[in-house]
Amino acid sequence: MGHLQGDNIIDDTLRYKGYLDTPDLWTGSLLNLRQFCFIDKNNLGINDRTKFMRLGLLTEQFFFKKLKSIPGIRTIAKNLQIIQDNKTVGEIDCLLLMHNMPIHVELVYKFYLFDPAITGNEIDKWIGPNRNDSLNQKIKKLTEKQLPLINHKKTQEIIHSLGHNSSSFEQGVSFKAQLFIPQGFDEKKIKLLNRKCIIGAYIRLNEMNVYADHSFYIPQKLDWLIAPHSDVKWLSFKDCISVVQDQHLLKRSVMIWIKSKTSLKKCFVVFWN
Repeated sequence: MGHLQGDNIIDDTLRYKGYLDTPDLWTGSLLNLRQFCFIDKNNLGINDRTKFMRLGLLTEQFFFKKLKSIPGIRTIAKNLQIIQDNKTVGEIDCLLLMHNMPIHVELVYKFYLFDPAITGNEIDKWIGPNRNDSLNQKIKKLTEKQLPLINHKKTQEIIHSLGHNSSSFEQGVSFKAQLFIPQGFDEKKIKLLNRKCIIGAYIRLNEMNVYADHSFYIPQKLDWLIAPHSDVKWLSFKDCISVVQDQHLLKRSVMIWIKSKTSLKKCFVVFWN
């Protein structure tokens, strides 16, 4: 059985750069969700070893590291669990002061693929690589559960104990994403989202034959953040196909890097039709 690669990419500086270089999924507001924007874009050295951290937690860590580099911003609370009657009601990702303005920010970093076959509008057609989640579902969760949590009685009590009034908080999201479209799809058809988020394409296993003379790398999930580079251990076409087939049996789509003599690119090989 083939194995996923990625053991030789440990440097979190590359992951952090990948996070910073990921554009916001939209600018301004989308479906009443206001994007929280950084003004500053200084780079930071990252020394933390995060080999066993989940990708979502890692991107949250990067968000808070970024905050520390921006003058005029102070974190009030992060990952604030709201517990009532010994039950967790939810969690507030971030409360901050930006030039003394209190802001509640929910943090999102996603990988979405555009499936034109899905019925509905443009937003409905963006799904996770394994079809377990979607942009539409995430927006619904943000608008109906995560952002309204600030109005919960227990949340109000906690915020009051921190010296603030929950009603004074502006709300927004830091929603970053890497987008992938079908190979050959005209990206100009994407109207509602930031097309700068389109990182590459996705293909089916039988479409890989056109890359038979290329080299391949399969990053571990934490390294999905990273832009492809040449300093990795490349696989042959045969070895890559073996790993992809094994993952497809588990109903997992696979991110791969593809190298030719003149280019490097990132794409997903999906298990679904």
